[in-house]
Amino acid sequence: MLTMLSIVVTAQPQLTWQFANVEVINAGTQLQFDVEVRADAATTFHRDLQVYFDYNTAGFGSDIVANGFVSVTPLALMNTHYVLVNSADNTASKFAVITEASNEMTAVGSAADFNAMPSSFTGLLRITIDILDNTETAGIVFDQALMDGGQYYQSTSTFDPIKYADPSIYSNDLSALALGTLYGTITYANVTSDPIASCLVNGGPIGSALSDVNGDYGFSNVSDGAYTLTTTCSLPYTYTTDVGDANVLINHILATPLTGVFFLAGDVDANATIDVSDVNLMINNILGSAFGYPGPDWVFEDQSATVTGGIGTVSYQGLMIGDADGSY
Repeated sequence: MLTMLSIVVTAQPQLTWQFANVEVINAGTQLQFDVEVRADAATTFHRDLQVYFDYNTAGFGSDIVANGFVSVTPLALMNTHYVLVNSADNTASKFAVITEASNEMTAVGSAADFNAMPSSFTGLLRITIDILDNTETAGIVFDQALMDGGQYYQSTSTFDPIKYADPSIYSNDLSALALGTLYGTITYANVTSDPIASCLVNGGPIGSALSDVNGDYGFSNVSDGAYTLTTTCSLPYTYTTDVGDANVLINHILATPLTGVFFLAGDVDANATIDVSDVNLMINNILGSAFGYPGPDWVFEDQSATVTGGIGTVSYQGLMIGDADGSY
């Protein structure tokens, strides 16, 4: 009988869980990741799912649900057929998310009332947690002991839910993920320091990051060390050179040198020198006998960044080419 029971149990559908799309966001203040799941059997309609997470309180604080440090967003597997029942602290270092199907007790498994769990990993939930200390590791893992047996699917032939035999199959964890990050804000070098979106910041071995509407960019899980950041911008060129720009170039030549990003904006012929040819090109643009400049539309200085103790921050500014007085 034991052998027969073993055969029946292992024949039931199995779930595999994983974390995906992990990133530190909002200028290093939050960790965001997706919870994805798949089934090993076709036409497996999921009903109730109980997901438990352990985490490092040194990185995120304790009782993160009660303290409002965590948010949960439904993904593809949680469409109109399902609801988030609740999120709750299980212990000071563990929280749970419980989901259920709206018609779980009134309909048998079908695409009209349930979602079939796909055989490839698909998003169920997106979790966002406030970071308390960037120098810590995330320590996030699925609590297999609590999740084992806590997942249900809906049979296509009966109203009775059938429990998954062994959902405790996990493909990865975030236990060693460093919360340390390299981040900053990119603004325009004018009086109001307007944020610049769509800046692509290239960090070499750590990859690239794109600034958002607030000008914030960020690299997650960055090891201690020194990095060089180079920047480009895909926003359209909208500046019109005026007499003020030509005047600061003349002052540069005669008495008051431009430096930093202002020098780059004034070097409109892109030859690493500001001289009479740059002034002439500006004047031709002002008069309408020339349109635009051979240099890039946007200019930024390369930035030296240092990550120490798992955290680093560099904020800097950019200009459109020709705006040598930063008046735009």
